[in-house]
Amino acid sequence: MNSKAITTEALAKTFGGMRELGIADRKLFEKILHEILASNPAFLGVWTVWEPNALDGRDRDFTNAPGHDDAGQFIPFWNRAGGKIRLEPNLGFDVPGYGDWYLVPRQRGVETVMDPYEFPCAGQPQFITTQVSPIYARGEWVGAVGVDIAVDEIERAKLEGVEEMIQRGYIFLGESGEVDYCSPRTRNMLSGYIGGCPEGILPRPLQRPVAALQSSAWNSAAARAAELPMFRRGDKILRVKAARHPRSNRLLLVLEEIAAPAPETALTAREHEVYQWLKAGKSNAEISIILGISIHTVKRHVEHILPKIGAENRYAAALSSINTEAQ
Repeated sequence: MNSKAITTEALAKTFGGMRELGIADRKLFEKILHEILASNPAFLGVWTVWEPNALDGRDRDFTNAPGHDDAGQFIPFWNRAGGKIRLEPNLGFDVPGYGDWYLVPRQRGVETVMDPYEFPCAGQPQFITTQVSPIYARGEWVGAVGVDIAVDEIERAKLEGVEEMIQRGYIFLGESGEVDYCSPRTRNMLSGYIGGCPEGILPRPLQRPVAALQSSAWNSAAARAAELPMFRRGDKILRVKAARHPRSNRLLLVLEEIAAPAPETALTAREHEVYQWLKAGKSNAEISIILGISIHTVKRHVEHILPKIGAENRYAAALSSINTEAQ
C-alpha cells in the first residue's frame, strides 16, 4: 500500500465499519496502523484517537498500556521519528490550540488537512502537516484517524504522491525569496490561475505579498494571518497560505484548490460596499463612519463576506484578487 492508495477517509470508513460489526480488538487496529506506516516511507506517523470507551467500553482495562493514557483511552500513535518505528500515546488532543489537529476535524466533521505546525515525535519537535478524518459508527462520532507528513521531506524526497493524496501544492522559499523547490504538480496548479513558476522565481502576482510577509515581523497581525491572495478560474479558487519554518525560518507556501462560491452566495449590494472598503484597508470603525452604519452591522457584514469569498480571515479577504458581483 503506497501513499497514493491510502487516504484517512478510507481508513476512517474501515475503522467505523469494523466498530459497527462489533470488531473491537485493539491490537488489530494497532496492527493496521503499523502496517500502513511500515509500507509508506513517506509517512512520519499514522494514528487514531477514540473518544472515551467509544471502541469497546473497556478503557479501564487498558490503563497506561502502550498507545493508551492513564485512563485507558485508545490513542495509539505509530511514528518513525528517530529512525525506527515506535508506538506512543497521543497526548494533548483535547487542549485547544495544541490539539487542533484533533479538535478542528472533530468540529468540522469532514476530512481535514491541517496547515503545517510543530509537534513532538519521540521527544523531538517535528514540522508536520496532517490529514485527519472523523470516524463514525452508526452515525455517531467516535474518534478520528490521521496521517502525519514531515514537511521537510516533501522538499527533500520530492513527495508528489503525498501532495496528490492531501490535495495540496508546496513552494519552499530561500532566505532571499527565491524558489528552492516547486513540484511539477504545484507548477500545474499555478499555471491554470496565474501562469507557471519559472525556475527559481515566484509568479509575479505572488512576489509583492510574499515580499511583504518576509519583511514583516512574523508576530505581526499580517504575518499571523499568513494568507495570500486567492485566484479564481471558473468554479475553482486557488488559495495560497504561508507558514514560517520554526527552525530554519524559511517561508513555505501551501496551495489549495477549493470550490468557488455558488452564484446564490454572491455579495449583496451592502456587503459589496463593505468589502471594497475592507480591501482598501479600512477598519470596521472607519467603514461604519463612511457608510453611516453601526460597527456591529459592519462586523456582521464581514462575517457574511468571508465564507462567501472563501477567505478564512479578514486579512486574506483584503488581499483577495477575486472579483465579486453585488446582487
